[in-house]
Amino acid sequence: MRQQADGTWRPDWADAEPDPAPPVTLGWLTWHLIWWWWSSLIAALRGEAVPPRAQVLWPGSAAATVARISALQAQWSGELHKLVADDLARPLAYPWPEPRPLRLALAWANAELMKNVAEIGCVRHLFEAQHAGARS
Repeated sequence: MRQQADGTWRPDWADAEPDPAPPVTLGWLTWHLIWWWWSSLIAALRGEAVPPRAQVLWPGSAAATVARISALQAQWSGELHKLVADDLARPLAYPWPEPRPLRLALAWANAELMKNVAEIGCVRHLFEAQHAGARS
């Protein structure tokens, strides 16, 4: 994440993934969770336009990030509670270019959440391990 002159935070982004890929940060991981799948999938579920990557900014602090993720979780829960069994077969063209049953997007979102939380945990543990000696 890089803070812009106007104070907003934008992710480093490459259309072609660099090789080797750079290490991820908690900022990038939480931005990815906020933009790539949660904000976008909620918008798609509601029939709204999916926000372009450049329009979704990282909140800029741990407290603001937690607040944003908490707000998304509440919206997500609200959207899931509205669903009925027949909705699971409804076609949805997100995150894929061609429509697929909604149940596949919901399964994908669950996998993304597990993956992102695991990555955040790994980065946190690496940080703690690097700094453990400094606190002893």
